[in-house]
Amino acid sequence: MQLELVVRLFDSTKIYAFCILGFSLIYFTPLSAQDVTEKYRPKIAEFGVETIWDYHTDYSSERLGTTYKDEVESDILLKFKIAAPLIMKENKLFGLQLKYYEHRFDFDFENQPVDDELFLHLDTRKIKNAGLRLFYQSKMDNNRKITLAGGAEFKSDQFTWNVNTTKYFISALHKWKINQKKDISVGAVVNYDLGLLNAYPVFIYENQINQNWALELSLPKSVSIRRKLNSSNYLIAKTQFKGWRYNLTGALTNENEDLTIRRADLLMTISWERELHDWLWFGIDVGYIKNLRYYLSEPGGRRRDALVDINSQDARYIKASLFIVPPRKFYK
Repeated sequence: MQLELVVRLFDSTKIYAFCILGFSLIYFTPLSAQDVTEKYRPKIAEFGVETIWDYHTDYSSERLGTTYKDEVESDILLKFKIAAPLIMKENKLFGLQLKYYEHRFDFDFENQPVDDELFLHLDTRKIKNAGLRLFYQSKMDNNRKITLAGGAEFKSDQFTWNVNTTKYFISALHKWKINQKKDISVGAVVNYDLGLLNAYPVFIYENQINQNWALELSLPKSVSIRRKLNSSNYLIAKTQFKGWRYNLTGALTNENEDLTIRRADLLMTISWERELHDWLWFGIDVGYIKNLRYYLSEPGGRRRDALVDINSQDARYIKASLFIVPPRKFYK
């Protein structure tokens, strides 16, 4: 009975019930009598596995004259990233971040002939996303900080470093403290992602509402509300735009032609973060993912330039991760 209830919860017609249940879980969970003054510590290293599964997908292409449909049994993303300071001074910080992601697809193919080039290509390849980011932070006074960042990434199913397989980016962020509870940051991001130039503003609003509740609005990406149960447990409800863009080599032909596959989703999650030992934490996220756009194009192409339009059913989402935060002694 309980298993059936969980399955029904994630059905697309139950999306609003899921959100209400998640908010109720956060709001009505009782607080421990432990310390509630400790600050939420940022992640400096993380290893995680996230997946969506058992969802139908199909595509059509007028230009190629083809249609196809199948079921994705698993869509798994392995994630590893770590940050380290290189220079630490009283008012300055310079460091780097390394990342390695690996994306794997497993299609059903049980009731369909294995003659589709695109889905078969995704099923038999591991897509890799590895990169380096450098960042610099300067504390101008007690209320203001400037953060600059830049880096490069490789995003493809074959290791070939060129404009169609790489991403370059820079960002700038100016943060200032409004009062003891509120911070505001404004800035901009510019990137050249697999042959496509993007530029957009960034606005972040952080509000430590009280000792137990915090709100973070990070536009244009996400909004989250966090509840502190005690110094070792947090519950977080979050809605965010999530997506990826990869290069595929020879996905539609036998030739070594570069094509770009792009997916964008709306993801709603409830997360539980639990301390294992001071600096080592465990996290589990469950949620619901709604596809917004999904297509295959030539490098530098947008949705209007799609060679193939892909339709993906909404799906259940889960993520498990281990992550490292700064030890408590750094905040004393």
